Order: sequence, then C-alpha cells, then structure tokens
Amino acid sequence: MQRLNDRVALVTGGSSGIGNAIAAAFGREGADVVVADVRREPKLDDERSVFDKLDEADAESLFVETDVTDETAVREAVEAAVSEYGGLDILVNNAGIYYQYEAHETPTEEYDAITNVNLRGTFLCSKAAIPELKDSENAKIINLSSIFGLVGGGSSAAYCASKGGVSNLTRQMSLDYADDEINVNAIAPGIIKTAQNVEWRENNPEIVADWEAKTPWPRFGEPEDVAAVAVFLASDESDFITGDILSVDGGWTAQ
Repeated sequence: MQRLNDRVALVTGGSSGIGNAIAAAFGREGADVVVADVRREPKLDDERSVFDKLDEADAESLFVETDVTDETAVREAVEAAVSEYGGLDILVNNAGIYYQYEAHETPTEEYDAITNVNLRGTFLCSKAAIPELKDSENAKIINLSSIFGLVGGGSSAAYCASKGGVSNLTRQMSLDYADDEINVNAIAPGIIKTAQNVEWRENNPEIVADWEAKTPWPRFGEPEDVAAVAVFLASDESDFITGDILSVDGGWTAQ
C-alpha cells in the first residue's frame, strides 16, 4: 500500500538534487506533488527531470515557479497547490544554497543570500502553509537542515548560521503547532552527492578526502537516502515524532 495516498505535498527546491529525489519518492508513494522552484528542470543536464520520474509513477504533479525569499511568490505557490488539489498536507522546505567562507571573509551580500533562502525561506513557506495545514488530518512540515546545523563545518559561517536557525525553528514550530497536530521535523543530511557539490567532488581531492575521513560509513549519501527519511516523516508512521532533527550522515555527527 502506498503510504501517501490522497495527500498533497509541496516541495521547495524540488527540481534538483535532494528535492528532486524527495518529490519523486512522494509521487511513488501516492501523493500529488507540487514542485516549487526557481527552475523547472534540474541544475545539471545529466540529472533526470523530476517530472519524468513523477510521470513514470503515474503521479499528479504541478510546477510553480517560486523564489522562496519572495513572500508573495510563496503565498501563490501554496494557493496553487490548494486550488489544484483541494488542500495541502505536507510541506518540505528543501530550497537552499551554500557558499563557503570563514566569517571575516564572507561578503555581506552572500551572507544575506544564504540566510534569506535557507532560513527566511523556510519561515516564509511555513508561514504561508500552516493555515492550510491546520485543515489537514495528516499535516507534516519537513525542513532540510544539515549536519552543519548541528555542528560546525569548515569555512561555512553563513551556512552554519542559517541551518542552525532552521534546526531551532523546527523545534519551536513543533511546540507552537503540537495542539494542531502538525508534525514539524527536520532532516540533517551529511555529504550527499548532488549538483550543489559536484564541482568539489570532481576537482578537490583534498576536500573529498576530508569528507571521507569524517564519514564513518564507507560511502557518501545519495539523494534517495534522504528521500526515504522524508517519506517516513511524511507518513502516518511518524505521527508521534515532532521537533526532532534526524541526521542522515553516515555517522558524521556521532563522533
């Protein structure tokens, strides 16, 4: 039996990487999927379109061009989901960006860009979705934090600040909406092979060696590893789990 039958999911940043895998997995589990992203197609030409995957799963899907830093655009994405499918049950706040700098070398405009997308975007999407989620009998919010929202990471001051904010925003929203039975959890991925880090993986052997040394499991993660956890958190199986940050990191944060 499909675990997300008759549920409507909105996935931000769903065209590429982890978001692509989550959206596709939701479709395979029976959900109607709204992909909210600044682009319809993946960042890399060799990554399969999420809509090809959703079509293969015979899943209903909708694309809404959405900048998660734009409150009007976010509200319109939620309205599109409700208009198309009659409601909203699941919000996945996946959209994110990453620039690598130490604090004193971080350009202020890039600090602002990271926090605007990663943290403010999570807040804005949640703010827009919660009134609709309150009407759902299966309401779930799944935020994408990071191992660097739990521990420090090399030369990643702005990213760590934004993802640390996502982690604690998750905890606070879980308390605020417990009476409404909206489960609010986050996933903290470790090194996952995505378009966001492909250049480093292909051209920076020293960085890759450092990542391997810090990941006890003998491989890096795949987007599907994160998607499987997202399906669990979106399903009835997680109904008594809220306010948690689940690490999907091959043991990175266990050390």
